[in-house]
Amino acid sequence: MSSKLSAVHRWALICLAGFLALAVFVTVEPTDSFDRMLREVFRPDDVWGPWQWVFGNVVDGAGPPVALAALAVAGVVASVRRKSWWPVFYVGRLAVVTVVITQVTKALFGRPDPHNDVGMFNGSYPSGHMVILLSCLGGILLVWRQRPPLWSWWLVLVAELTMGFSLLLLSMHWFTDVIGGGLLAVPIIVVAASPRFLRPVHRTSSTAVDSVGSHS
Repeated sequence: MSSKLSAVHRWALICLAGFLALAVFVTVEPTDSFDRMLREVFRPDDVWGPWQWVFGNVVDGAGPPVALAALAVAGVVASVRRKSWWPVFYVGRLAVVTVVITQVTKALFGRPDPHNDVGMFNGSYPSGHMVILLSCLGGILLVWRQRPPLWSWWLVLVAELTMGFSLLLLSMHWFTDVIGGGLLAVPIIVVAASPRFLRPVHRTSSTAVDSVGSHS
């Protein structure tokens, strides 16, 4: 099991390094022409067409408010089933950490989006849609199963790729924003999957009582 965990942590470090490297490139803007070229590929001349109508539903239906709400519901249901507050604490901390890291990072880079809009906590890099969706979907899996099956992670990957594709079709983010958002979410999920955080989440009130009785 240690080898699997070490491999996962290596991937997390690789993604974090990739995110930081991409952040440097975005800051000095050597990716600007590349991003603008891809913007024309996904949404030529910034025209709104049928594809934007279709995939706009993805952005709205799986955006940060919806993803965070789904994570909260999963935590509440898990708490009721296990008669424990730990699942609620778990999803709450995951949500707060994810949002804070995302917003602070956006503020640090302050990159304008494809429509040249930027706010104090609303920079384009990284994509908050990508970070929050992946973190929330991963959190939902982890709060239900300490070791989610591999196929469920593939479904999360499909959802994340669909969101990225939708953001590009709508020109809400640059291509590098989308990639950066996905890379940043990976180490967050890996830390959230640590047994240190998950063991209390999957301990029911009955098992807690049994464990106390066994020591006596």
